Amino acid sequence: MAGVWIKTGAVTATLTLLATLTVGCTSTPPPPIPTNADLTRAWCGSSGDRIDLRQDGSSRVEPMSDTYLSHLLRDLRDTWTDQFIWRTYFDGRKPTSTDGTWLLSEDEHVDSRWWVRLDFGKRASASRHEQEAPDPYEFGDALLVSHDGNGFELLALNGRPDEGWSSRFTACVD
Repeated sequence: MAGVWIKTGAVTATLTLLATLTVGCTSTPPPPIPTNADLTRAWCGSSGDRIDLRQDGSSRVEPMSDTYLSHLLRDLRDTWTDQFIWRTYFDGRKPTSTDGTWLLSEDEHVDSRWWVRLDFGKRASASRHEQEAPDPYEFGDALLVSHDGNGFELLALNGRPDEGWSSRFTACVD
């Protein structure tokens, strides 16, 4: 009779192990593909910013934190001081908001990543201020669209996606 209990115990252990392996091997579904309808809303940033993505393709950032502004102007800041940037591109005032357009686009070259492309227009330098004015600056951003399992979020990256983000935007709860 002891042999039957040993065989029964061995079968039970084997079935438990197989069930555990089967459950552990189930793949997680891919994140949903974002649509314009998913992203048309207000997004609140980790630094206090708010980005409104509107159905008509327009966008507005207000308020704009120093953190996000620094991110937007990172290419200029490699060469110029903040005071020079404000004077040259923003009529002497540090911007606290901006208007523009937005577009959802897919990067097919890298794991089908989706981006919100923000275009705030080309800023021409005010030649009246400087003898050697810099070239016009394309003012905008590309925010990586991510899904955390609960909903979409937008990430302002420091460079490549593996280098981290400087601002994270989640759907605002108004």
